[in-house]
Amino acid sequence: MADNSKSAIRITTVLPSIFYSRLFSPLRERMRNLLLPLNNRSRMKKRVLIILFFLFFLIYLISIACNREVVSYVAKPMLTILLAIYFLNNTKQVARIFRILMSAALFFSCTGDVFLLFEDKGEAFFLAGIGSFLFTHLAYIGFFLKIRYSNYPLPGCQWPFIFLTAAALLLFIFTMLPYLGNMSIPVVIYAIFISLTLLTSMHAFRLKEQTMGWFAVTGAILFIASDTLIAIDHFYHAVPAGDFLVALTYGLAQWGLCTGGLKYLQIRQEYGTRSMRTN
Repeated sequence: MADNSKSAIRITTVLPSIFYSRLFSPLRERMRNLLLPLNNRSRMKKRVLIILFFLFFLIYLISIACNREVVSYVAKPMLTILLAIYFLNNTKQVARIFRILMSAALFFSCTGDVFLLFEDKGEAFFLAGIGSFLFTHLAYIGFFLKIRYSNYPLPGCQWPFIFLTAAALLLFIFTMLPYLGNMSIPVVIYAIFISLTLLTSMHAFRLKEQTMGWFAVTGAILFIASDTLIAIDHFYHAVPAGDFLVALTYGLAQWGLCTGGLKYLQIRQEYGTRSMRTN
């Protein structure tokens, strides 16, 4: 009797599992096959966007080198537009605040680019460009602060970098101040905020283990280099190949800042998905 009851229990437990596997396994496999092209399309779309970014970046550099202003008027704003689309496409499951702050940074960068394209038409365009990029850096500062305070354990303070950044800022201000004229206050305020972008990007990541943070830090340094070249060229004296160097450092800066933040958020998103599956 005991053997019969054990056999009955085995049958009642094994049969449903066999039935389930035979019925639903083919369906599950079909669903995977149906979704695979969609995933491939999504990946292809993301690759196309970054390829387009570097294509327009190359066109922009060539237009600067060949003095084709009309082409640069189209190519330069497209850089930040493509980066914004690329970032948003890769962060659909990320908290909205990250998407809003990065989108704001790239939007104000785009408007600043447009204003600075016409800086030779009058000082008002240059001032409007500085104002737009000031909002860009406010958004970047907010973005990297948000990363820092959601990145536990919190990254430590990099005091040598803080003092080095402060020294570089003071050197720039005291060197350029005699040449700034009535633009002294806007330029000094802008210089402070772009320095804060560097410091917040540097303190958003534990750089030894979160190496993607170096993309953002390098991007911030290149942004400072680009804007320093603009300031020297605009207020002091012409920089040889200045326009080309500004374009090169600026494009790489925006890509670095966006890529560093994106890579961190993607890893965080993958980790969250894995933990949900294990639970």
